[in-house]
Amino acid sequence: MDSERRRTLSDDEALAAALSTVLDHAEATDGTVTWPGVADDVPAEQWGRLLETGLLVDAGECFVVDDPTAAREVLDDVEPDPDAVGDEAADEPSWSLQDKAAGVGALALMASYQIPGARDAVGSTMHAVLGPVEAALPFAVTVALLAVVVGGASGVLNRRLRDTERADRVKSRMGTIRDRLSDARERDDEAAVERLEAEQRELMSDQLLMFTDMLRPMAYTVLLTAPVFLWLTWLAVAPAAAITPTATVFPFVGRVVWTARLLGPIQVWTVWYFVCSLVGGTAVRRAIGRVTAA
Repeated sequence: MDSERRRTLSDDEALAAALSTVLDHAEATDGTVTWPGVADDVPAEQWGRLLETGLLVDAGECFVVDDPTAAREVLDDVEPDPDAVGDEAADEPSWSLQDKAAGVGALALMASYQIPGARDAVGSTMHAVLGPVEAALPFAVTVALLAVVVGGASGVLNRRLRDTERADRVKSRMGTIRDRLSDARERDDEAAVERLEAEQRELMSDQLLMFTDMLRPMAYTVLLTAPVFLWLTWLAVAPAAAITPTATVFPFVGRVVWTARLLGPIQVWTVWYFVCSLVGGTAVRRAIGRVTAA
């Protein structure tokens, strides 16, 4: 076994646990193993990675562990936790009490958009914090500044809370399975088709479970963006109370009323906010990405 695969096993406890399970099955029989024989104990994702790394070799209708003696020696040094195999519970996204509280708060804030009393309460409360900013800057600049800050912060939250590496790994594995499944069907290998379809179903289940990983950062993002957006809404609909100009002058366009509707309920200030959020947030995220890479 080469040094690269030794390092891979040492660094990846889940993969080492999967190899240990496969090796135990092989040693308990004739030295070979099949996917149906270990499907209940080894996740499809880890089975696929064993094949991709060459730790498991195709031997026709079955598979064999590449250099089982060396594999056992490495596993003895790694001492993989048997609980790491299975559904990879440690890697699956889970919502803590704090995450659930954030989700409830996000839903409450989203609901307040439709309740004038709640919207005004949030807006007036936020005005105590953001009012000095709005008083010192033009309304257009205030909206742009908040859009950039909130968009950038949301990008950072998504980057920190979302397991992009696992999502990319599952996506890559799904593409590999599709290619191999197509090849197996072309050569009428029914055993391989059955095995690959089982792996594909397992990975699809993993993708559904990972959907919660997308919702978790969204809850925190809403907690950040909703109060700011509610405050801006309050400023736009209650200019007398908020001391906010009702219109501004844009180059080549002229005087534009902030509450003018462009399409359905979408107002001018809303479009200005989303444009600034998209452009500024993207720039902030790219800058953070460059700093992280460096």
